[in-house]
Amino acid sequence: MADAAVTSALFASWRSGDDHARARLFELFYPELNRAAAGMLRRERNVSLSAGDLVHETVIRMIQLRQIEVEDRAHFMALASRFMRRALVDHVRAKHTDKRQHQRVTLVTGFSGDRPVDLNGLDHALIRLGSLDGERADIVEMRYFGGMTLGDIAQVLSLSEATVKRRWQAARAWLIDAMEDPFVPVRSDA
Repeated sequence: MADAAVTSALFASWRSGDDHARARLFELFYPELNRAAAGMLRRERNVSLSAGDLVHETVIRMIQLRQIEVEDRAHFMALASRFMRRALVDHVRAKHTDKRQHQRVTLVTGFSGDRPVDLNGLDHALIRLGSLDGERADIVEMRYFGGMTLGDIAQVLSLSEATVKRRWQAARAWLIDAMEDPFVPVRSDA
């Protein structure tokens, strides 16, 4: 991985519309994106995407942005987390619409022990959480879908690592409640 000065210059060039800088950044961050995708998919049993497929779908979606407002590695990974989530949810939804596939696709999130969680249910609960507390939804997205460390998330959100840890734990508890009974309003004080 290149040093911070090199990546900062590349981010500045990408913000200005330099496609070569964008390509170089994706090349530099590909191993980290691949590790994050592999870690997320390792817990999933019924998704037919490989880590490489998920990373490529994420990169394609990020390229379509043309210009970005990303300053550093942590912000880049936060943005990638969002796109990985969208790509995975879209993949699962497409699988559900296939008339020949009648399997329920679940995602093991570690939210509630080893119990698998329905990805669509998680996505809907995460959307609800986002409407109540966008920052906690962002923490879940970065932590789970992007595999980001608490320190990196703290940097992106300009919070202390301890605060991010507390909010991550509260968000996990909120999501467990929300997914157990998706039709009952869940308290927003979590």
